[in-house]
Amino acid sequence: MATISTIADDFDGSTPAETVYFAVSGKEYAIDLNEEHRAELEEVLDAFAEQMRRYTDAARPMGKATSPRTSTRSGSAGRKSGTDTKAVRAWAQENGYEVGDRGRIPAEIVEAYTNRGGKKG
Repeated sequence: MATISTIADDFDGSTPAETVYFAVSGKEYAIDLNEEHRAELEEVLDAFAEQMRRYTDAARPMGKATSPRTSTRSGSAGRKSGTDTKAVRAWAQENGYEVGDRGRIPAEIVEAYTNRGGKKG
């Protein structure tokens, strides 16, 4: 005997519906929505994204939605991305950037190092 499962809209119980996933402020959500309610959600999220553009344009991208407390340590993050943090620090100091011997290397320094025109060291 086969079992048939049907997804119903979380607002009104109508079918067919599909599970929609989204994240806001680092928290992930799943909701089952019919086509009409999905369109409403997309309108709300589009309006929210438009209002947030001022902040997102000025902010640093962090990859997936995470809070700083759950992110990886800067040393391991550099190794995972393939960036040699010792080389970045040495290059930055040689080229007049202020960078500490420890801690996070500012994104603008890593970007300058990455975009240094193919120069070695």
